[in-house]
Amino acid sequence: MSQFNWRKLDIRIYAVCASLLISLFTILIPDTLNDDAYVYIRTADIALDEGITAAFQHYSWATYSLLIAAVSTLGLDLFSAAFVINGLFYALLIYAFVSIISEVDSSRLTLTFAAICVLVYPQLNEYRYLIIRDIGFWALTLFSVWLFIRNAKTRQFKYAFGYCCALILAASFRAEAAAFLFLVPFTTLLNRQKSREENLNIFVRLMATIIGSSIAAMLMLSVLGFDIPSLFIKFVSVYEPFVSNAFSPSELEVSALGTALFGQHASAYSAEYISIFMATGLFAILFANLFNAISGPYFFILIYGAISKKVKIDRELANTIVGYMLINFIILCVFLFITRYLTSRYAMIICLLLSLAVPLILAELFRQSVAKKKSLVTAALVLFLSYCAVDSYYSFGDSKSFVFDSIDWIVDSSDESKRVITNNHAIAYYSGRVENYDSVLKFLTRDQVINTAEGDLIAIEMNDEMAQLVESDLVAPNLKFEIAFPNNEDRRVSVYSRIQP
Repeated sequence: MSQFNWRKLDIRIYAVCASLLISLFTILIPDTLNDDAYVYIRTADIALDEGITAAFQHYSWATYSLLIAAVSTLGLDLFSAAFVINGLFYALLIYAFVSIISEVDSSRLTLTFAAICVLVYPQLNEYRYLIIRDIGFWALTLFSVWLFIRNAKTRQFKYAFGYCCALILAASFRAEAAAFLFLVPFTTLLNRQKSREENLNIFVRLMATIIGSSIAAMLMLSVLGFDIPSLFIKFVSVYEPFVSNAFSPSELEVSALGTALFGQHASAYSAEYISIFMATGLFAILFANLFNAISGPYFFILIYGAISKKVKIDRELANTIVGYMLINFIILCVFLFITRYLTSRYAMIICLLLSLAVPLILAELFRQSVAKKKSLVTAALVLFLSYCAVDSYYSFGDSKSFVFDSIDWIVDSSDESKRVITNNHAIAYYSGRVENYDSVLKFLTRDQVINTAEGDLIAIEMNDEMAQLVESDLVAPNLKFEIAFPNNEDRRVSVYSRIQP
């Protein structure tokens, strides 16, 4: 009987197995959850209790929550179900990342670096501890990149169809996937290795597959009872106030903004430049988020690679990757200029595609160090990847155990009949006394505090605004301080009981 040769096993299998083990770690040793997590969990809870229609009425983009609800029926709690789903999506993302690299350089050394680089990508892996729908969007979109590249090389229908299916599924997590679905095929028209007629023929066949798949998907959803037009209108309506405010602000708003930015005297002279000032500031936000998403270590490797010109990619493959990045960049600009905010995770697709160059650069550096017997370079590579691994999986931030200490105190030291008013999602959920735990706001209002019943608890995650609220003349007489966490000197969470003044 021949012995199994582990060296011939696909690197992607090792990478996927490593990712699944890391995901298991996040399930067994969870970190403090993000606020959005409770929206998805609440929606999943509604789906289980009241059905799919009620889930979509509660949250218009409920696909991720429906998956959580479905997986939870296997005997898992909703949070564990969410992490299982995230773990599977991370495995798909890592498989796709290494697969794309294999289209550029299929050597075992480069693929090994690709697997390690994506597994220790700092910003990407920090999201493993969060419950967000973006992970499914990233995984499916990156998988579609590989399928599109395979279709460009082989012209096999299965890859074109797979590309369509991947992005249609990705659109159920984030709507911008539809832009990739319909716009990326235009990159086929830029292929210089074929004639214009051949490129046009390939483009038409691909668009026919996309349109056919999209129609089939919408018909299937309609049969299942989904009202696609209503869901689309509800989605658009969320952004309608942002659009109105962005393109037609009132004169009062413009005047107030000018005064806030330049001061009362200077605004009379500088107010006409507000649009330029705002555009410059928004672009600064955009590039800051791109830098955060790519992470400092990978950014400097990319700068080095660009200067030394160590990365060489096939023209058609480069067209595909640049096409995805350009579309994502435009989406980021539109979103930022309409909503006036952006987070690093919205820039993750463009940064994942940029980071494809990192393992190619590192593999070339390693080859040169071996050829020239420069052990210092090898040691530097090991140190670099080790730093990235620590940055990915170890949090240097302050411990938030005080949140769970406050929850334990509320549960153990107060009457269950008393309501809890809070601005912290974890306290709202785990105390079991806030029905709409996903809807708590970061800032409590004076009316929320004063309108509580005598004996109710007000548990506040403190910030400057909340400190001013509880110390104000109208609110302070209505509150009795009970306890603070982690201690009275460092009041991160303060618990009060409502009294009659």
